Amino acid sequence: MRPVNLLPARYQPRKAGSGDSKTSYIALGALALLVLAVFGYVITANKVSSANSQIAETRQRITDAQSQAVTLQEFGDFAGIKEARLSAVKSLATARIDWERLFRELAHVLPESVWLTEFQSQSEEADGGGEMQPTLTLKGCAKDHAVVADAMVRLRELHAADDVELTSTVSGEKEEPTGFGAPAPAQQSDDGGCGELYTFEISITMATPTPAATDTPEAVPARLGGGG
Repeated sequence: MRPVNLLPARYQPRKAGSGDSKTSYIALGALALLVLAVFGYVITANKVSSANSQIAETRQRITDAQSQAVTLQEFGDFAGIKEARLSAVKSLATARIDWERLFRELAHVLPESVWLTEFQSQSEEADGGGEMQPTLTLKGCAKDHAVVADAMVRLRELHAADDVELTSTVSGEKEEPTGFGAPAPAQQSDDGGCGELYTFEISITMATPTPAATDTPEAVPARLGGGG
């Protein structure tokens, strides 16, 4: 005899292959997809966070490098200043003048009726650069223009004179009488000028000294106060 289930259909056991079983499978699949999506999101978020950390670290390294570059730039500037000073010192050493010999020669070449009231020296960069060329400026008093011209010719006898140029000459307050000998101090003006005499200014361009000429002193001729 075939058994009969008297329970209502909703309370009866469900058979395999029914619609509710399919729904369960679909729900499980959706849940699996959701888990995979959450897992992918977590991995992506971790990658973004790691990238942001690397960017922040790189920016910090750039900032540190810039700070170090500023510090090293100061040393670079100092090295440049050092080289510039060494170059200036070498130029000055090359352009140095044998002052003892120069003044001794001046005492011999200047005429008796000429004396100096001012002496200046300066160095300028020679044409082509790299070396300094000294220039002397002589200011003084003389009897007349002829004596000034004679002084210029004599100044060309200086051992290192490259060029002698008359910058200016001004006559005195009144003409000096002829037959004038060596000037007397009483004829000078009270302010230290030349009074009735002529005032002149002469510029002497000295030849740029070479290392050989600087290291080995030249013999001074007897006519310029030397012994040989």
